[in-house]
Amino acid sequence: MNNERITVETRDLGTAEIERENIITFPRGIYAFEDEREFVVLSPLGDGVYPMWLQSVEKQSLCFIVYNPFDIFPDYNVNLDEDDRASVSYEDGDELCLIVIASIPGGEFKKTTVNMKSPIVVNKTKMTAAQIILEEDYEIRYPLFAEGEND
Repeated sequence: MNNERITVETRDLGTAEIERENIITFPRGIYAFEDEREFVVLSPLGDGVYPMWLQSVEKQSLCFIVYNPFDIFPDYNVNLDEDDRASVSYEDGDELCLIVIASIPGGEFKKTTVNMKSPIVVNKTKMTAAQIILEEDYEIRYPLFAEGEND
């Protein structure tokens, strides 16, 4: 196992030391950022503790706040078709997970929404990922907080 460590300059967290094996490769990039291919998930409060950042390895300013969609919408149901699985080099036995990108309009955290329509599928076994558009009828701007929550 390669434990080489690299330094990543982040948008919000300063300098982060990461193991190269934790880099997630997006062969096709992320929508609107197709040229950026390498990202890392940073969770400064501990693995899986929010907030989590999807930070570009190369471009300091490119960073997304991300969530596990099942923590937001427990009944989230995603059917990955053959193309979706191929986009992350999926083979039987590979471990997949999903994350969704948050949007914080005008910096108002209580108005945060997440894109449930276009999740990112991560093949944790191969550390490849792709953003997909679901056939299912999910919202692009699903509210993270109920109205009045966090007031």
